[in-house]
Amino acid sequence: MIESTERKSSVLAGSAVLTLALGVAGCSAPADGGGSAPWGTAGSSGGGSGSTNAGTASSGSSGASTSRSGGSGSSSGSSSSSGAGSTGSSSSGGNPTSSGSSSSGAASSSSSSGGASANGIPTAQGFTTGPPGATDLAAPPTDIGIQFATPPGAFTVSPGQEIFPNYCVTLANGIQVGGFQSWMTVGSSHHFILYNGGTGSSTGTGTQCTMGGFAWLYATSTPGQVVTENFPPNVGLSLPASTHLIINMHFINPGSSPSSPQVKINLLYAKNVMYQAGTLVSFNTSINVPAGSATAPGTQTVSGTCTAPVGANFFSMSTHTHKHATAAWVEYVHGGQTTEIVHTGTTAMYPADQEPGSGTDWEHPGVGLWVSPNYLTVQSGDSFKYHCAYSNTSSMNVMVGETAASNEMCMAVGYYFPAGMASCN
Repeated sequence: MIESTERKSSVLAGSAVLTLALGVAGCSAPADGGGSAPWGTAGSSGGGSGSTNAGTASSGSSGASTSRSGGSGSSSGSSSSSGAGSTGSSSSGGNPTSSGSSSSGAASSSSSSGGASANGIPTAQGFTTGPPGATDLAAPPTDIGIQFATPPGAFTVSPGQEIFPNYCVTLANGIQVGGFQSWMTVGSSHHFILYNGGTGSSTGTGTQCTMGGFAWLYATSTPGQVVTENFPPNVGLSLPASTHLIINMHFINPGSSPSSPQVKINLLYAKNVMYQAGTLVSFNTSINVPAGSATAPGTQTVSGTCTAPVGANFFSMSTHTHKHATAAWVEYVHGGQTTEIVHTGTTAMYPADQEPGSGTDWEHPGVGLWVSPNYLTVQSGDSFKYHCAYSNTSSMNVMVGETAASNEMCMAVGYYFPAGMASCN
């Protein structure tokens, strides 16, 4: 979900993580001439509670939107929905009382609205990124969270090589996630994405692992720093026992000697859970970008519409595409007015609610963030529109698929509470 070198004073959780400075995002109501605005007016927020508490149920997400550049012939794709369940605190895994453990070499950055707990894990809502130079991420205490890490030396990247490996683990017990904390080595680490592979047939274990069906949970593109993301207080993302988690990595080695990158992620337990987080996830299947010619690249733009339950409080929205995407954007339709809320790609002005510095390209997607009491609250008749534009210079058509090197995706992903039924087409 999205990182930053400083924590935004009024942000909540996101779905992707970038490495850029955060500032206070202003929110303004659409000029619809009547009715109440679905979100408030900018503002700072108090520090969040951090993590902790365990439970069951399931949820996930994946994300992508697109900016207004390039492409021709718009079309709409397939749908996806997510989120269920609503309240309840939990059971398996204990009843922790504070948030996380410290991380080596990476004290978290401070902000006016939050700080770090006694054990070093930031408790502020939203994203906190530690200073550069972190050489490791400590595992949290067992009552605070659980760590998954790729084994040292599991992957070797030769000079000039680019690889997209997977690493799979399975949850022994059901948990409720209230935050994430991540780290990856410098040098050849580019980004990694954590997916929920569900509880069905196994995706494999360790490095003998395939993607299969999946739902986006978290992503980061900042090596050598510890990034912490905390959900709003009393909100949990439930993962049942036997959930398969897939760490999908992108490594590229620009150096002259082999490298052995490693990634680590801590799942921080939600505390005093009253609401389940729901996810709005689009997955457009109409992508078919024509091959380029000697004179011009092939282009395409795909689009779709999503709806969420009335009363859903969105605290983040982001996008997910691959390298052929020139732009991705998400718009919120309320009271007959359409407002862009997330933009990925070059633009003269990014949305007011977008994390400053995010959205520069497909690997650093834009992230819209809303904080209590100014969540983006869905009203009757509201909807979201998502768009992705592509440019293809290769000699082959680019189709929808999971391989970042040769396939494409168009996804909008948002987190909200209380969970309900969201759908996209």
